[in-house]
Amino acid sequence: MPKIAKYLLFTFITSWAFQIIGSHDFNLENTAGMISFSQSVSLCMFMPMLGAFFAKADIRNMGWKPNFEKNIKPILFAWLMPTVFQIAGAVCYYIVFPEDFNTSGAILRDMDSYAFAEFEKSGSSYGVYIAKEIFYSLTSFYTFLAVFMGLGEEIGWRGFLFPELKKIFGRTKGVLLGGLIHGAWHFPLMLLVGYEYGKNYIGAPLLGLFAFCIFTVTTGIISDYLYEKSHSIWLPALFHGSVNSTINPYLLRGNEHLERSIFGPVSIGLISVIPMALFATGILYTNFQSTRTIKI
Repeated sequence: MPKIAKYLLFTFITSWAFQIIGSHDFNLENTAGMISFSQSVSLCMFMPMLGAFFAKADIRNMGWKPNFEKNIKPILFAWLMPTVFQIAGAVCYYIVFPEDFNTSGAILRDMDSYAFAEFEKSGSSYGVYIAKEIFYSLTSFYTFLAVFMGLGEEIGWRGFLFPELKKIFGRTKGVLLGGLIHGAWHFPLMLLVGYEYGKNYIGAPLLGLFAFCIFTVTTGIISDYLYEKSHSIWLPALFHGSVNSTINPYLLRGNEHLERSIFGPVSIGLISVIPMALFATGILYTNFQSTRTIKI
C-alpha cells in the first residue's frame, strides 16, 4: 500500500473516531461531556503525527533545528502575522456588516461571564481590554502550548503529506489538494456539533464545509511556504499555534445576527479570510511563476 494511502487511512480513521465519540459526549450537554469533547479534540491533533509514523515517514529529516539566526524573519512572520490577518479580516467583515460592530462587551458577557465580571471590576475601557487581549494572544503560555499541539498536526500535514502530494501532482496542485484534505479532516466535528460556525449559520451545513476548506487551503499554502523557506517543521507549527491562539474578533461583535458567522469576523469566515487568502494567492502565483521559469 502506498505511503500516502497508509497515512490517510490511519489519520482519518483514528481522528474521525475521536471526533464522533467527542461529539456524542458534547451533545450530552454536561460537564463530563464537555471535558471528554475537549480531550477528544486534543487527541485528534496528534493523529497526523502518528499517521506519519505509521506510514514510515522520514521523521528525522523534517527539520528539527529552528535555526533562529537564519530564520528570524520567518519566525516573526509565523508568530505575528496570524494576528495581523485576524484583525484585517475582522475589519473587512465589520465594513460589510457595520451594525455587528459593538464595543459594549455584550458578546463577552455571553461568551465568558467571569471574564466580563473581571472587566467590569477593572474599571478600564473596553478598548484597553481588547488591547490587552491582543497582547496576551501573542505572549501567553497558551500560545506556546498551542505550538506544541500544532506540531502534532504539522508533522503529518506539512512534514509528510504535502511533500508527498507535491511529488505526485506538482507544487501548486499538491498544496491545494493537501489543504482540501486538511479541511475534510474536520468535517465530523463541523457536522455533528457545529464546530467553528455553529449549526444555524446561513447555508448550513454545507457552506461551512466549503468555507473552512478555503481557510485550510489558505493556511496550508502559507504553512508550506514557511516550511520550504525555513527547512524547519517548527515554523509551520508556530504559525499553526499562533492561528489557533490569536485574539477572537467576536469580542467586538454584538450578539445579534449570529447566523452571519459563516462570513466572519473570525478568519475562517468567507469575508474575513480575504486578506490572508490574497496573501496566500500571491505566494502560490510567485511559486508557480518560479516553477514555470525553471522548466523553461
